[in-house]
Amino acid sequence: MTAGLNRANWSGDYPGAVTFPGMILWGATTNGPAALPGTYQVRLTVDGKSQTQPLVVRKHPLRNTPDADVQQQFAIAIQIRDKISEANNAVIRIRSIKADVKDRLTRSQDPSLKAAGDRLTERLSAVEQDIYQVKNQSGQDPLNFPIKTNNRLASLLGMTLRGEGKPTANIYPIFEDLKKELKAETDRLEEVLSADLAAFNQAAQKAGVAPINK
Repeated sequence: MTAGLNRANWSGDYPGAVTFPGMILWGATTNGPAALPGTYQVRLTVDGKSQTQPLVVRKHPLRNTPDADVQQQFAIAIQIRDKISEANNAVIRIRSIKADVKDRLTRSQDPSLKAAGDRLTERLSAVEQDIYQVKNQSGQDPLNFPIKTNNRLASLLGMTLRGEGKPTANIYPIFEDLKKELKAETDRLEEVLSADLAAFNQAAQKAGVAPINK
């Protein structure tokens, strides 16, 4: 921004789900839902000073979708978006730890450290592969490899946001199933961190390298 008149465009959508570099999904979206009609606040901060003004988002005058239906669509879409973020954050976390393990193994040739690192990496990768299809390298790869949890959630979000109105009834039971699926995977991740990461950090201390704080 420069001094004078500036223009900022807002799509009217809420922020999308968390993503990670190289992520390839099929038939899905990570976009956030459109903001509901109502009164909002616009905040402008310049040199540490903030100013706010009201902003009214109005319903499209040519659409007669009941407000309750649009609100229901928004509510479930936000919940699905947040679960996509949870799944993708788990992948980001796993990859960060695996990179740290690789870094520690370059700093020490201790066989106990390598054994603990290999075991930790293997178990982390097993969880990662259940959350995300790691074989995807191009946009056509999902034709050959089955989609995993984060893609199924993102596909469900795409179906939820299609059009404007009350979501179809099957959205809800599918979402419940996917939440259980993701919870089982994130619970496994926590088990790996509690057991295998702890064991790796013990080996790291004995080998004289820094432990991994995750």
